[in-house]
Amino acid sequence: MQPNGIQFERLHSRHLPQLLHYLSALSPLTQQRFAPHTFEADAIWQFYQPEQQHNGYIAIEASSGNIVGYFVVKRSFLLHDAPRLQSYGARLHPITDFTLAPSVADVWQGKGLAGPMLQFVLEDIRKQGAKRVLLWGGVQQVNVAAIKFYQKNGFVTLGQFEHEGVMNTDMFLPVA
Repeated sequence: MQPNGIQFERLHSRHLPQLLHYLSALSPLTQQRFAPHTFEADAIWQFYQPEQQHNGYIAIEASSGNIVGYFVVKRSFLLHDAPRLQSYGARLHPITDFTLAPSVADVWQGKGLAGPMLQFVLEDIRKQGAKRVLLWGGVQQVNVAAIKFYQKNGFVTLGQFEHEGVMNTDMFLPVA
């Protein structure tokens, strides 16, 4: 169920100006935690070329027309994460595994937006054959609110790893 005044949809090229505004308005901490692509228009354009197999999903606030949530989904797993994920015993599948990088505008965090948006994304990727969702690069262990959100929504821990001095947790969600 969508929060009042919020519309979920797939990202389209017409949303690029709104998306750039959304990304630039994120706090430095939120920007640092969301890293599937850089925040420049050309990089985002390249990121969404068909061969990349990426889809974007957005939450738009009806009253302002602003994007307030942005989730990136990649069909398959990240090649550079594969050895680490396999070290936990995960059997990766390039067709039925999907990788998720969610973000929510700072002022909307903790206000019930991410859960319904996740359900919107899951509904769409189920139609594409998703059987499992992996977190893009894991979640930083200091991001306790995000870990609680993932656990509340059925994500399971695969293992932990250190990246650039920060401990992270790899998690996945079985998609039925």
